[in-house]
Amino acid sequence: MSQSPKTILIADDEVYMLRLLDATLRKGRYRVLQVRNGTEAVAAAEKERPDLIVMDVMMPGLDGLSAVHQLKQSEVTAKIPVIVLSSKGHALTKVEAERAGAALFLTKPFSPNQLLADVQRILDRT
Repeated sequence: MSQSPKTILIADDEVYMLRLLDATLRKGRYRVLQVRNGTEAVAAAEKERPDLIVMDVMMPGLDGLSAVHQLKQSEVTAKIPVIVLSSKGHALTKVEAERAGAALFLTKPFSPNQLLADVQRILDRT
């Protein structure tokens, strides 16, 4: 019996980044949901209960770190692992992401193959 593909929610306000993430994750045979900001990410996570979330830090409205904080406060979404992406590789942002409860912090640009390996590793742990 084949199990249904894992669902990954991606949140980024840049269309080319959504396309890159979508193509990369679909190559890994994942079901992909896309949103454009943190507010949409929180709402979609509560509704869809994805297996993992890939979230950009810098987004209009609710930024990625604030969205991670909200997700980790809700019983419905607290256990969903989150990979945080940022074009700023500051040590401070990495610490903030880990404090917020992110499973992994990746700096853009990232290797699509590395992202797939990280996603698989995190999903295997959950």
